[in-house]
Amino acid sequence: MRIAVTDTMVSKDKFNFYVDWLMKGNSAVEVVKLSYIYDNLDELNRCQGVLLSGGNDVDPSLYNGPANHQRIKDVDPKRDDFERRVVDKTLERHMPLLAICRGMQFINVHLGGTLFPDIEEAGYRSHRTVGGTENHHSIAIDQSSLLYATTGVIGGTVNSHHHQGVDVPGTGLRITARADDGIVEAMELDRELPFGILLQWHPERMKDSDNPLTTEIRNKFLLTIQYS
Repeated sequence: MRIAVTDTMVSKDKFNFYVDWLMKGNSAVEVVKLSYIYDNLDELNRCQGVLLSGGNDVDPSLYNGPANHQRIKDVDPKRDDFERRVVDKTLERHMPLLAICRGMQFINVHLGGTLFPDIEEAGYRSHRTVGGTENHHSIAIDQSSLLYATTGVIGGTVNSHHHQGVDVPGTGLRITARADDGIVEAMELDRELPFGILLQWHPERMKDSDNPLTTEIRNKFLLTIQYS
């Protein structure tokens, strides 16, 4: 089972969180790192699923956001350009797709949606992790969603590591979970994919290993890949 995971472009350790998390669900998983540095988009042809990872901020120019925003850091236009092609090819091939944090934000922008450049500036509380202390909050899940069908829960507690957030949903995207302050925490694609869940939190970094908001999402993603 080969799964393409986009490079976080942040650190090897953060990328390895995804690898370890997937392999805890199935030790036979082989992860292929997709990156513009390797120019290896063609590797998708040999993979059965795609995970769009977190990392740096999405370029505000892609959603007509404010240029030179003081809280937007480490924008990487080469990554954005590369991941546009990753998303397009994934959707074209109807591959199982899981997007996490920046991954959800990027797909939203790619499909014509917009982001809050900084959710605190927009009037929401901080969703950042500061000083190594992990931020947590509760979420509520739409019971008609794939996320509910996958996890079997109407809500729960998740971790939080972001300062941007979804504002206007992109074409073909449906909001399926929100934080207790209203921030979008999950979306799904309104098209025929074997699996298509987008998450704002980081299930691969949750310490509560029995939480269905990490384990069941991973297990259903892997199971879908195995039988699709």
